[in-house]
Amino acid sequence: MNRDELASVSARMVLELAGPEDLPGAAVAALEGGLDSPALVALAGADACEARPLFDRALEELKISKPSTREAVIRLAQDEATRIVGGTVAPYAGAKRIWELTSRVPTVRIPELDPFIYAASEWEERPEDRVHLEQGIISEAHALLDR
Repeated sequence: MNRDELASVSARMVLELAGPEDLPGAAVAALEGGLDSPALVALAGADACEARPLFDRALEELKISKPSTREAVIRLAQDEATRIVGGTVAPYAGAKRIWELTSRVPTVRIPELDPFIYAASEWEERPEDRVHLEQGIISEAHALLDR
C-alpha cells in the first residue's frame, strides 16, 4: 500500500465505508508497501478500540491530510474513475458507484460528478443509448483524473 492508497483508506473512513476494524490490516499493508511511522507500526498490532487515534496519528506522521467529506467523495470517485479507464470495472458499474458515493453526502454538491450520476440514472431507462452513455462515462472518467 502506498501513500495514495492510505489516503483512500482515510477517505473511506470519513464516509464510513471502512471502520476501525479495517485499520490494522491497512497499516500492515502500508508497512509492507514501504511506508513507516511509529504510529503505523503500533496500529498494525492494535485492536479496534485503539485503531482510530493511531490511524489519525499515523496520517499526521506521514503528512497525509484527512479529507473533508467533499474531498473524500472526490478521492474515491477518482479511484473509481481509474478503474473505469483501466477497464477493471464496467463504465456503468463505476458510474453507479460514484453516484452512490455522492448520495452519502446529500448536502454536499459536487458538480464535476454530475455526468456520472446522469449516465447511471439514465442507463436502465434508455437501453438504446447505452453505447453513448458508456462513451460519456469513460470520457468523464478521463476528465476527472486530469483535474
